[in-house]
Amino acid sequence: MRRLAGKDVGDPAMVGCTTTYGMVDIMKQCGAERPLADVDPEAMAKLAIAGHEIAEFEWVKAMGWDITPISQVMGCTLGEPKIDLQYFIKEHPLANSLDGLHIPDNIFEKGRFPAYKRQFEILKKRFGDEVAVFGESEGAWTCACNLVGTEQFMRWTFKEQAKVQQVIDVTKAVTIDVINWAFDQGADYYCLAEPSSGPALMSPRTWKQFVQPMMTDICAKVKGPIVLHICANTDLIIPMMCETGVAGISIEEKADMKKAVEVAHAKNVRVFGNVATATTLFMGTSEKCYEESISSLENGTDFLTPGCGIAPGSPLENVKQLTKARDDFYKSRG
Repeated sequence: MRRLAGKDVGDPAMVGCTTTYGMVDIMKQCGAERPLADVDPEAMAKLAIAGHEIAEFEWVKAMGWDITPISQVMGCTLGEPKIDLQYFIKEHPLANSLDGLHIPDNIFEKGRFPAYKRQFEILKKRFGDEVAVFGESEGAWTCACNLVGTEQFMRWTFKEQAKVQQVIDVTKAVTIDVINWAFDQGADYYCLAEPSSGPALMSPRTWKQFVQPMMTDICAKVKGPIVLHICANTDLIIPMMCETGVAGISIEEKADMKKAVEVAHAKNVRVFGNVATATTLFMGTSEKCYEESISSLENGTDFLTPGCGIAPGSPLENVKQLTKARDDFYKSRG
């Protein structure tokens, strides 16, 4: 947490994952398998702890293994998970009309939030102040896309901008409440995953118009540090990401880590990343995982992590290369 705050804590980058890590290899070893680990707080916590004890991550995740919990309580229908498949958005309740747009009542009594509350209790009792625990969910923009449908919502950014603002005003308010609830449960920081706001889907100009002020308002109204994760090549929006008030940004391998670190550090923001999840951790060799980890370290990452959520079928041996590479890298530097 001192490193995330930008304080000097010495050289070694920490190793972990600031997105989801519901890996089949870890589930099998710890005995907490999806779909039980998606809904049962004991299994949920066991899998989170296994990330620390088995995968050698140096901090742990609360709030389950997908990025749909806010969308779910706001009305999205979810597809059923399997051991190698996380919850996913199945239907968009506001696709045809915004009449149902509202802030739900008693949100923390609905969906999986009661299970998350218990998971936080288990993790905080287990780790106390020794290991950081973070919460994560989809961000307000991605939640809006889930409610309306991503393709339609993106069209609205050109033709129906008032509707876009109407929806994100509501999802933003709910997201702020969820984040502050997580801090009240003991979260040390919170990761907002915004895959639907990436440059592959929207221009930097649109990001500046809608997402930047939305994120800035969120960061101003929450009780603790935020890490913003966005997929794809974020080079063109990294300066704006860092100007929202976030404590950290999480980037994929498509982004330029060295440049991101330069930009972020100038704004007192830390960087997480960026070993490729699909091409390397999931489908690559352990040697390639090691090489990419070394490259991220050479380029100055503050937290050596996968560039995105780890695919369920990723080999554990591949993921453990992050710790091996970090240890070797700093050992070689004396």
